[in-house]
Amino acid sequence: MSRIPAIAYSFCLAAAVPCFASSLAVAGTASIAAPAPITLDGIIHPDSDDTLAFTPDGNTVFFDRSNGPHKTVMVSSKVDGHWSTPQVASFSGHWFDQDPVVSPDGSYLLFNSDRPTTPGGQPLTQDYFVGGKAPGSNIWKVERKGDAWGAPVWLGPIINDDPFVDFASIATDGTLYFIRWDKQARAMHIWRSLYRNGSYLPAVRVGLGDPDVSTHDPAIAPDQSFIVFDYGKTKGGLGRLCIAFRQGDRWSRPVDLGDVVNKDMPWGAHVSTAGDTVYVTGQSGIWRLSLAGWLKQPPSGTVKR
Repeated sequence: MSRIPAIAYSFCLAAAVPCFASSLAVAGTASIAAPAPITLDGIIHPDSDDTLAFTPDGNTVFFDRSNGPHKTVMVSSKVDGHWSTPQVASFSGHWFDQDPVVSPDGSYLLFNSDRPTTPGGQPLTQDYFVGGKAPGSNIWKVERKGDAWGAPVWLGPIINDDPFVDFASIATDGTLYFIRWDKQARAMHIWRSLYRNGSYLPAVRVGLGDPDVSTHDPAIAPDQSFIVFDYGKTKGGLGRLCIAFRQGDRWSRPVDLGDVVNKDMPWGAHVSTAGDTVYVTGQSGIWRLSLAGWLKQPPSGTVKR
């Protein structure tokens, strides 16, 4: 999710505001770790870059960079212990591209784009934001080809059934989490699609917190034992960064990660391959947050919904 939609979101209904606080669990401050800034040898620009996605070996990073109203996926590699000057990724540069995420095994990458889904078609647009039409978004896949990356492939209509399908997160078994508009609830929600026999199954909404409150920017643990995400809407941002824990076939109540993390209005989280760290973008830059304290003992107050 880019900085542009972060400022312009309008899909959280006023009726959801009183539900937001009551549907959160609050943990003690002892569990809250201080986030650390990420600069990667100074190649990251806090005023234009967001949504870091590392390959499993940690030696390549993808992120998106804003240039006015345009978004481009960039890539940098670690060479002799230092990060190279970012270059436009081979699959990006012309369309409104953002939110790259690398699969846990590093074999493919997903990203969002407004590019046409058919040859000769028009770029996608959507009107879920303040101010009328804005770039739309569908999810595209790029497979790794040795040291390079292949051509982008549209993920297909099972996933991309709306002009705004956004922000993918990938579990080890290929299960896909993403966001799209929930027509019934009239809110943006996180959805999940199982990957079976080489195909995605129809998506179902992930039951996180109050269904009238928006959920977005999922960061799923590789084993799907927990999920970090933005919950509800705050003025000028996407919401409060929360964590929920899997409890059988349900999820715990969203647990607010606290003001230390949320004061920067974070969005665009990705969980590390090891599953113990989350990378988030905020108004002042990109941050690394250890989840160790949360994962040792899930905070009290979580309940099934």
